[in-house]
Amino acid sequence: MTLSILWSRLRKRNKRDYRQFQFCITFAVMLISSYLMMVFSPLVKNALPDGGDSLKMAGMIFGIAAAGCLMFVWYAISIFLRYKSREMGIFMALGTEKSILARALYQEMAKMIGLYTMEGIALGAVLSLVIGKIMEVLTARVNDASFGFTAEGFLTSLLFGLVLFLMAVLLTRKAMKRTNIMDVIYEQRKTEKIKNEVTKKYLISGVILIAVGVFIGYFLRMIVLNLFGTMLGSWVSLGYLLVLVGLYQIMVYSISCHERGRNPQKYYNNLLNYGMLKFQGASIVKNMLVITLLIIGGLYAVFYVPMMGMAALEKNQNYQDDYSYRYLKDAKELKEEEVQELAKSYDVQIQNYREGDFIRVVGDGVERDINEEGEFIEDRYEKYAEYDCTSAEIYEKLTGIHLDIPTGGYYLIQPTNSAETTWFVFDDMTKLYLASEDTYLPMKYLGNTEYDSLVLTPNNGLSTGSRFVVNNQDYEALKEGLAPEQQMTQVLFDSEESDREIEFGAALYKEFALRMSENMNVMEAYNSQEELRDVKGYRESGMADAAVVDPEEPAKATDWQFRPLIQPLEMQQLILGYAIRFLLFIYVAVICFAAVGIMGYTRSQNVGIRNAQVFEDIKRLGADNQYRMELLKKQVGKVYILPTVVGVLLALGYEVLLTYGNDGRIVQSEIWTGAFSVLCGVVVVGFQYIMYRKSVRKVKELLKIG
Repeated sequence: MTLSILWSRLRKRNKRDYRQFQFCITFAVMLISSYLMMVFSPLVKNALPDGGDSLKMAGMIFGIAAAGCLMFVWYAISIFLRYKSREMGIFMALGTEKSILARALYQEMAKMIGLYTMEGIALGAVLSLVIGKIMEVLTARVNDASFGFTAEGFLTSLLFGLVLFLMAVLLTRKAMKRTNIMDVIYEQRKTEKIKNEVTKKYLISGVILIAVGVFIGYFLRMIVLNLFGTMLGSWVSLGYLLVLVGLYQIMVYSISCHERGRNPQKYYNNLLNYGMLKFQGASIVKNMLVITLLIIGGLYAVFYVPMMGMAALEKNQNYQDDYSYRYLKDAKELKEEEVQELAKSYDVQIQNYREGDFIRVVGDGVERDINEEGEFIEDRYEKYAEYDCTSAEIYEKLTGIHLDIPTGGYYLIQPTNSAETTWFVFDDMTKLYLASEDTYLPMKYLGNTEYDSLVLTPNNGLSTGSRFVVNNQDYEALKEGLAPEQQMTQVLFDSEESDREIEFGAALYKEFALRMSENMNVMEAYNSQEELRDVKGYRESGMADAAVVDPEEPAKATDWQFRPLIQPLEMQQLILGYAIRFLLFIYVAVICFAAVGIMGYTRSQNVGIRNAQVFEDIKRLGADNQYRMELLKKQVGKVYILPTVVGVLLALGYEVLLTYGNDGRIVQSEIWTGAFSVLCGVVVVGFQYIMYRKSVRKVKELLKIG
């Protein structure tokens, strides 16, 4: 009879241990494979721009998700090998050679992981198909691509399964290195005491380390930049390692330090509880630390989507007009009659149609950057960029906002609730050049005028995409002698709600893209003056390349300076883009909290397995069921309470820092996001409480406490 046959029979007798192992491997592969199949599907690839930040973010998210999965799979394999240790020890005691035993164990692990990987990929395919079809329905009005499986999705899923197999081989090899048979047999009962005795100073130093780590990782860079004009390198992020050390010290203190204090009776009542915790202290602390980090990671993944989505939704709600686009005078412009005719063919009623001229004028400005030495620099260029300018009269016609502008003054068109930042300042522009380029008009900043539908750049403050309102006479002087490609028409209008608004918007986008001139076919960050200066190898950097515009795909994010603002499409694109981001980040959250649940639940069962003899002994000494139950709850609760409280509080605190640190203020959308984040924290606490109750009930059954 071979070892494989013996182990197959043992597998039938110990189904619980194998089922837990199977669940962990299958669940991990299912999550990762469904994520990969979704990311590589045409539905997602067509919605995200090639090489854009969204795809980079998806890659980063996958890294976090994979790390979370590997973490709890590593733990699951370690626990499984502890269960197998008794079997291996007995075979060794009976004279089985370690080489034969190791070979059989490798074959056993390979067979199980191979089978569970295939199960996980199959379940992942089903899950991704279901979610993909739901997303198809949600985005059907703006996205023609459908969900489909790709070779990349399946191959990368198999690659993840291979990584799990290699991890299992390494852990198995480590387990087989032990030579003492009794150590192998009693591996499950081995104590892991915390060796060092700690005091309150250890706790205080842990709290200080967390504060110092956050200060170095988050605040130090901003403080040095503001005080000394120098940007510190990415090394400051290493400060967060101090946070990790501080968390470890807090966890160690919670396990190993218990004093009589003012209530010695409470101390004596819990003496057995404290002793049991110390005997398993090292492994408990590791579990508590990993669970804390996973809770922080999972909550951050959940926070990110509404944090970005609410800001985008608020931005879209601030638009005053449903349609806003501009075209240069050298383009085959869409006449009002053509727009009306196109709208009529889709049963769309256009309202409040307005047109107004803008001109492109060269002006001065300031570029703020960090040089190679990490110093904050401000370079003023006499000819910094081409700005869009219009007159007070035209601006009032377009917006209904009346501005009294004296000669030589200007207002900066900004979005609602705009604010200056370190990089963008309102009053940087001080001169605008006439068409002759020999003379200029000195200009003075008078303030901001807010009209979101006319804003081109997402940056608050002055930048290369800024637009100005100037005095009527100054406007005429600046316009004189300008070429057609330096003049443009701005169009604004609304439409009544209609079932075919999306179709009309897509048709308008296509017509606009097909009629654009060569001078309009530029990327969003293109700056003609930088190209003339050949800043940083401007042409070599690709900034002077033409925009990649697909008239047939208005839903796909496009890096295009003249991209029209079509509100019905924007809202649907918002749904499409954030549905995908929501899906990706929720995957990470699910993985993190699945790992939290599995690790907490498994750790709790270890309490029963490793301390079964203790519970039996105190029963013989006269402890009743109530006392043993209270002791059990305290043992299990240690793995849940502190990691949950610390993880939730740190995640919420870090989100507040990020929200306030972005621009030094908190707006309405961020308040709503904060409320949602607090609700998520409450949900996590509820989830952990449910897992705690479930764990207590399971361990109670294992210990046979009546």
